[in-house]
Amino acid sequence: MPLPGCSQLPAAPASPTRIHTPAPLPDPLDAITNASVAIEDASAIVRQEGGARFGYEVRFLLRETGGHSGATVQKIIVYGPDGSDETGPGCWGASLRVPPGGALETFYTDAGQYWLAYCAPGSGGPVRTPSLTIGVTFTDDDGRVGEVRSNIDRLR
Repeated sequence: MPLPGCSQLPAAPASPTRIHTPAPLPDPLDAITNASVAIEDASAIVRQEGGARFGYEVRFLLRETGGHSGATVQKIIVYGPDGSDETGPGCWGASLRVPPGGALETFYTDAGQYWLAYCAPGSGGPVRTPSLTIGVTFTDDDGRVGEVRSNIDRLR
């Protein structure tokens, strides 16, 4: 027996309409970790992929600034004009760690991008000069989860 008000399907619109609204950025994690991670020198290389599509290859240096704990990268999310794209150790096949007081250059160098291959962080969209944000989720050496974010203002 149908439920009251559910016996008829709504009429389809006369013509389909697509509204594109970028997904809002979720709030960063509010955890206290022993690692103080910073994203430095964030940039994106913009490449035309054909037609009106562009690829955004992000580059950044991760630095642990506190010197008390290392940080192991759990995931990287790039927020772009068409939503977000995520990558992590499941794709990399390796653990990437920032040592206490040190830096991780894997996401910054050509050699690192070559090693990461299709698992390198990036995004795509219809805009030549996109507004991009990068989020890095990490665990400190005691297993506490933290996150750091940065806008990418420099395009190459």
